[in-house]
Amino acid sequence: MTIQVSESANKDLPIIARLLNEEYKGSYEFIPFSEERILSEIRKRRLKVRIARENDKVLGVIGTHIHAEEHLEEHISWLAACKGRNQRFIENILVNEIEKNANGGVVLVMIDEGNPKIDDWIKRGYVLCPGFLRMSAKLDCLKPIPELAEGTKLRSLRHDEEEKLVAVINAGFGWQRLEPGTLEIWKSDDPPFSEDWVQVAEIGERIVSAVVAKPDTDYVKYLHFKRGHLGPAATLPEFRNQHIASALTAKATNFLFEKGMNSVRLGTSEENISSISLLRNLGFRVDIIRKGLRKELKNI
Repeated sequence: MTIQVSESANKDLPIIARLLNEEYKGSYEFIPFSEERILSEIRKRRLKVRIARENDKVLGVIGTHIHAEEHLEEHISWLAACKGRNQRFIENILVNEIEKNANGGVVLVMIDEGNPKIDDWIKRGYVLCPGFLRMSAKLDCLKPIPELAEGTKLRSLRHDEEEKLVAVINAGFGWQRLEPGTLEIWKSDDPPFSEDWVQVAEIGERIVSAVVAKPDTDYVKYLHFKRGHLGPAATLPEFRNQHIASALTAKATNFLFEKGMNSVRLGTSEENISSISLLRNLGFRVDIIRKGLRKELKNI
């Protein structure tokens, strides 16, 4: 087989949709890929999409995005190839192309726990690392808000406070999680989102913690769920362990309940034991674990 890898074009969208639907149709809460959804994902996540071809025939597709700006970690979001005896061969060509041209020194991929393709990634030299929990909770009543130290005020974000939100989220994560202009993107992508959906904790006129609530847009649109999503959420390091995150999370879930949502979803790292405990106490349960696999590129 003589296979070439190149950037995708609009004419490839129908075959890309077919390949992705065949590959991911058994995944948790699967949403079918349409040409519209593929273009939306490319725009929202800044995906780079490459195609494996033999002559004019598309045999496989891979989509990647930069996972962490400061480390230029390449994250593989999609990998799919035509079913058959050459499937793994085509997948390996696409993965090798990403590794060869990666700007940073690390490539990452997330796979549902129990997926047999985890073994394929290990054979490619990828190492299992802490995964990501998808957790959800039913919303059937208002939750009590934990009491906080005197002087701690909970409220919604004001319309002129995006800079403060970006600062607290990025400081809480320890890397650039948000950029200026993110709120306008969310307003466009996730209506009826507005600043009112962002819950913050204020101490002495300083925002020290924030939880973003949004409609779980794709699942509302495609699966007709009445579900909200929480995240990103962060607390400044010096204000942790004061129950602020618990109070803000409860306030955010109450906000979603009052907006007519009957469930809420979020994600957190397997390593974040304190967050997982907090969430379980608020009624969240684990729906699925996404295992992380990581490869350090020796040629970088």
